[in-house]
Amino acid sequence: MLMVVTVASQQKEVIVAASTSWTGAIAKAAGADEVRILAPLELKHPSEYDFRPGDLQRLVNADFLVWAGYEPFIPRLQESAGLPSEQVVKVLTTNTPSNLVKQVTYLGKVFGTEKAAGNWVREFTSAVEIMEKQAQELKLHEKRVVVQMHQEEFIRWLGFDVVGVFSAEELSPARVIEFASLKPDLVIDNYHNPQGMGIAEVAGVPRVEIRNFPEGADVDISKLFKENWIKLAYFWETEE
Repeated sequence: MLMVVTVASQQKEVIVAASTSWTGAIAKAAGADEVRILAPLELKHPSEYDFRPGDLQRLVNADFLVWAGYEPFIPRLQESAGLPSEQVVKVLTTNTPSNLVKQVTYLGKVFGTEKAAGNWVREFTSAVEIMEKQAQELKLHEKRVVVQMHQEEFIRWLGFDVVGVFSAEELSPARVIEFASLKPDLVIDNYHNPQGMGIAEVAGVPRVEIRNFPEGADVDISKLFKENWIKLAYFWETEE
């Protein structure tokens, strides 16, 4: 007797090992059923993590290993595990809506989870459209900011008037004075590698740290957007 196997019965859970909470959040948004984060969530700079022998076990039965390309431990881990290149997927980690929609859609196709990815894209798009509207109402385009380079694209998306961008390297006293002389209303720093304390102090303005890597076990990119939004946009309401 011929057995008919339905499409549903062929489906299986998609298990993903992810380099950090950032790549893990993108994989989760794309519809991965299980996401195993390799770099510990409590690390302030997760990309500098160096894998441990126990991480090899976390690759067992994983369908894919997702990374961003700047985590030195991933190539070594892939080699140690003998993981085929077709199971290693690279994504671009830039926290702008257009990029995240692109990456989630891409992973959805790779994972075979297009429906779940599409659902997330619709919900996320609706949420960020509200943020964009609120940013216009708060006239963020009139707010002069100096921002750390790894937060620049997110800040520009929100519409802030970016008058200066400082790098992740230690700032010399001369550079601190230079950025302070731009007369920013706010210094926006990177939680994972803060460098703007001196600028804010010399300029006599507040400083806010925002994240790129989601925190917490749920590694939710939408939650990260909301948390950063509260720190930035609603900051102006409390000032009024």
